[in-house]
Amino acid sequence: MASWFDRLFGDPKQYSKTPILSRLRAIVGGSIYRSGDLRGASDIDNIRTEINVMRALYKDAQVNTAISYYATDATTPNTMGDIIWATPTDPKDKKIADIVNDLFKRWKVNDYARSHIIELLVYGNLYIPTTEVYRGSGKNQSHQLVALDNNTIPQPTYDIIPSTIIPPEDIVHIWYQGEPQGYVYQNYSDTASVSSSKTDTVLYPESSVIHFSLGGLLGKYTVSGKDENGNVIDYDIQFAEPMFSGAVQPTQTLSLLEDADLLSSLTRIVRIVAVECGNTLEPDEIRQNLQMVKDTIEQQLALNTSDGTAQSFVNPQSPNNLIYVPKVNGSDPISVTDLNIAATTEGDNKLLDYYQNKKLSVLGVPKEAMNFSSAEGLGGAGAVMSQRSALYANRLAMVETAYMNGWRDAINKYFCQRNMSGFMDKYTLHMNPIITQMDQVMSEKRDSAINQASTLIDLIKGLGIDDANTFKQALTETLTQALPQTGAAVSGWDIDVTSEGGEDMGGGF
Repeated sequence: MASWFDRLFGDPKQYSKTPILSRLRAIVGGSIYRSGDLRGASDIDNIRTEINVMRALYKDAQVNTAISYYATDATTPNTMGDIIWATPTDPKDKKIADIVNDLFKRWKVNDYARSHIIELLVYGNLYIPTTEVYRGSGKNQSHQLVALDNNTIPQPTYDIIPSTIIPPEDIVHIWYQGEPQGYVYQNYSDTASVSSSKTDTVLYPESSVIHFSLGGLLGKYTVSGKDENGNVIDYDIQFAEPMFSGAVQPTQTLSLLEDADLLSSLTRIVRIVAVECGNTLEPDEIRQNLQMVKDTIEQQLALNTSDGTAQSFVNPQSPNNLIYVPKVNGSDPISVTDLNIAATTEGDNKLLDYYQNKKLSVLGVPKEAMNFSSAEGLGGAGAVMSQRSALYANRLAMVETAYMNGWRDAINKYFCQRNMSGFMDKYTLHMNPIITQMDQVMSEKRDSAINQASTLIDLIKGLGIDDANTFKQALTETLTQALPQTGAAVSGWDIDVTSEGGEDMGGGF
């Protein structure tokens, strides 16, 4: 039976002959990529090309700084020093949350969280192996076609390995009709194995890898393969679009413009020195005179009068920027205008600003934080970036949510494999909340709702009303908008309206 894995990845020899064309072409290369470069490539080729693009983009100074900001702000610890932690869904069952928190400590998640999130930000996907990846040889797994229902068999030694990541170009997460089917792995990042005559392709069950993803709707990327009966099946590949993929084009264009502007600036500092040589000197004499002038301008000797030593001082301007030409009978053989060395135009500056703003809008980082308005790069010192930019805050919240969802999947797989399925989803994961301008508004709104509720209760008590439903209805109407959970729970409260003197409401309100 022909393995559909070979159909999936094709002949490894092709990669050594025709390497995948990077759409970025390396930012410093300065070439504009063409959409035609990807014509005829498979979806897996496109995914790997996207990964190569983002790996090159991450080397850009501004993109690297932006990703660093996101990763740092997403991994601020709580008062206990935890970046991510769990609380029980049922307050009466604290044991489950303690188990999850102990797992985070044993896996040293706090040590690796920032690196994890950087990987997630750069590629949009993060793959963490479990012990199943290292259980047995990949060759046997490839030929035996690992059963996908193995992830329901308890494994007492099953564990997560947060200290290791799987290169995203080596693995794809496949689905069929909306159900996960596992992971296909091939060591594509190892150039030695890629250029060899054969590389192992392994199908791992769903429990073997933890996939952290910034989304990734199915249907965008597909791959066709054959089942054991020879029927062609279209599998979906889950691959989230990298968050900063839109920054490729403005980054590349801006890089080209900056290089052109820099070269233009260097050209403008060229100085033409015209020396009057008359018309009677021989060429050798002219050359000697020009060399003397050159030496005089570019280097000076200073005599130390205290000890008689001489010290040489070289002109700080590069000698390569000084061009010496003879002036014959008062006529300059060359002039500045001949080289079109003019000052930069206002249009050039506006074009640079346009693409700079376009790039920053894609990155979603406030312009002040990228060192455009203050020396230390923290314009508006003291203000949190998420308070200055709703776009930044929303993106940061999305990253934290993706990270928590990934760990929820990891912990549930751990409980399932360890025969502890009763603990699955009996906990809630938390990371430090995002601070936004709305936080202050909501805080004031909650304070106002509580004060209104207290005033309303005093008013009802002053009117001598002793109907508990009246109190409940008044509290529900007042608290529902600002405190929705509390407002919804009011109907179940046991309110005692028969307390003496109307001073103590009894039920604890």
